[in-house]
Amino acid sequence: MVSRITLLAAISGVLTLGCKSPETGDTDTAGSSSTTNTTSSSSAPTTLDPPTTSSPTGSTTDVTSTGEPVTTSGASIGGSTGGSTTDATTMDLTTGPVGPCKPTECDGALYACGDCMDNDGDGKVDLLDPECISPCDDKEDTFATGLPGDNMDPCKQDCFFDGNSGNDACDWNLACDPKSPGGDKCPYDPKATCNAQSPECAETCGVPNGCDCFGCCTIVVGGVSHDIFIGDQTCSAAEIETCQECTKNDDCDDECDPNGCEICFGGELPPGCDDPTCDGGDPCTLDKEGNSSCADGTYCQTGCCVPIVPG
Repeated sequence: MVSRITLLAAISGVLTLGCKSPETGDTDTAGSSSTTNTTSSSSAPTTLDPPTTSSPTGSTTDVTSTGEPVTTSGASIGGSTGGSTTDATTMDLTTGPVGPCKPTECDGALYACGDCMDNDGDGKVDLLDPECISPCDDKEDTFATGLPGDNMDPCKQDCFFDGNSGNDACDWNLACDPKSPGGDKCPYDPKATCNAQSPECAETCGVPNGCDCFGCCTIVVGGVSHDIFIGDQTCSAAEIETCQECTKNDDCDDECDPNGCEICFGGELPPGCDDPTCDGGDPCTLDKEGNSSCADGTYCQTGCCVPIVPG
């Protein structure tokens, strides 16, 4: 009897060993005949390179140490490929490189339209402002130049764009215009003496595209074309409806041709044009600081480098 009990106890022990459960740290992997013992150990931290991901446009995005993604395009601003990049702080996508504004003097003096300041607070500096006719213009808020003695006679007008009264071959009476651009001080007079203009007037006046010699200019605002007298002391693009209207003088009217890529008075480069068309002088554009590629002594007027008069 004792022998039988001893035999049963021995069999029970063998069965218990065959059914042993995994101890802590042992891994029983299904489908495997081996048991893997997993241990943990401490080691120095490993520094990984920032991950790089691809974007649908072919650019790459790096995650910096601050956690912010920085995207570098595989194409340059000009559209060519090759991995070149452009510093957005020094490039205006519309007009090219931008540098510190360079003040532009007129006859040794510095006026509002050449002082590198946004004097009227409209967000446009100097010649970027449509009301700035030239660096010899001392008012950014209206088309009038604000220069003492410049076309101040209510009727008698010479070249509007030379920064002075006299010293040219232009001579016009605003009373000859049926639209009375001279206002109450010089209303239309059908009996007024109206002189024809000589070819010298048109050649020497330096008229912007879309204007005549005496400051009657065509400007498009909100898709509507207006012929305005820019000698009107209160006339501005923001309040174009209040400007004095005028009639162009055919003897010295420089009609603008946007279809020929000319930049019109107060306008921009027409769509589809790479560079402005200029009858004389080099083509130019303005950056966001009002700078241009024009040489010293010249400025950018309706897309063309012209002399500063008076210089």
